[in-house]
Amino acid sequence: MNKLKAKLLLWPTLALMSSALAANGQSPSISRSSAENSPRPDTVAKIKPRNATNACSAAADDLIATRRLAEALDSENIALRERLESEKQIVGLLRELAATAKAENESLRTAVAAKNETIAAKDGAIAAQEKLIGELKRKRSSPWRRLGDILIGAAAGALLK
Repeated sequence: MNKLKAKLLLWPTLALMSSALAANGQSPSISRSSAENSPRPDTVAKIKPRNATNACSAAADDLIATRRLAEALDSENIALRERLESEKQIVGLLRELAATAKAENESLRTAVAAKNETIAAKDGAIAAQEKLIGELKRKRSSPWRRLGDILIGAAAGALLK
């Protein structure tokens, strides 16, 4: 009698399983989650009729945790992309700053060279003035010579009168 009951349950079970497989084969399989591609857990649940509810609940909890993890990873990827963009902007600004500093250094070198040329020109002008002063001091006549020049001029003036 037990064999007959098992055979009677076998036919509806097979029909139900084949209809479920046929329905799954006819519907387009669209992957909406990365949970399908995730590795299988190491522990395989042995489903007994009384533990089926617990196994389904555990699978649902695992799926919820997987979805939360996927959302966290997506938000982390977004944050990393934003950080990468910020780093690219910072690198661009630093390159611009380096170019500006290089141009400023070149301008300062030019200004220092112009200052040195100006100082050299002033030194040359001062040396020329000192040379002229020296020549004028040498040409300066003594007081006796001046007196002689005055007397010669007075004598020449008296003769012409």
